[in-house]
Amino acid sequence: MMRFRHALLLTLLLALLMTAFTSLGPSSSRGPEGLGLSSRVRVEVLMVGLDGREVPVEGALVVIGDRRALTSSDGTATVAVTQGRYSSYFKHPDPRLAVVLMDLVVERDTTVRVVFELRRLGLESASFVWGGNGSSVTLEVDVPEADFAFASTPVLFGFSSDGEFLRLSSTPDDFGYFSLSLRPGSRNSISYPVNGNRELAVLLPSSYVPVQLVRITVS
Repeated sequence: MMRFRHALLLTLLLALLMTAFTSLGPSSSRGPEGLGLSSRVRVEVLMVGLDGREVPVEGALVVIGDRRALTSSDGTATVAVTQGRYSSYFKHPDPRLAVVLMDLVVERDTTVRVVFELRRLGLESASFVWGGNGSSVTLEVDVPEADFAFASTPVLFGFSSDGEFLRLSSTPDDFGYFSLSLRPGSRNSISYPVNGNRELAVLLPSSYVPVQLVRITVS
């Protein structure tokens, strides 16, 4: 009887030990990733408009690896990932603004600050080629320092040879889609088609190129 009880107790003990080891998972998964050593990545997205005001961006899409989130009304979103290198993606809710792609190394709890800034850049020079529907303009602009920079359609003001005021732009707004990548911190030469069949005889200094700058800090 005693041997039966000892055997029963031993069987129960072995069963408990097997359950405990099974809950830990296989030994190959007990490295840093297997232990689930995750870090919190807090992303803050801000927008500086053409009026110079900085405001938080609600509804910006944040993607880090296979994790994604939308920023709340305070412009922040937090995701948890294991330590490593991730392809990251930050998208403003305004579809006209360019998407930002970057590699992000996460070794601990991390804060990422993404600032989208819009500016009107004055022209350093401008040259036109007139040819009806084949007309084009080549502009030079000095792009400020930033991590990324993109240009939208230029907005050109001037007068025709008979004194008519003209506004040349493919968009009625202050800016369209920021589809052209620029080199930050340098002078850029960019060419665009010119819509309309009226030629500018005089280009006004109020003409500009809308530019989207992106500055990112990781701490």
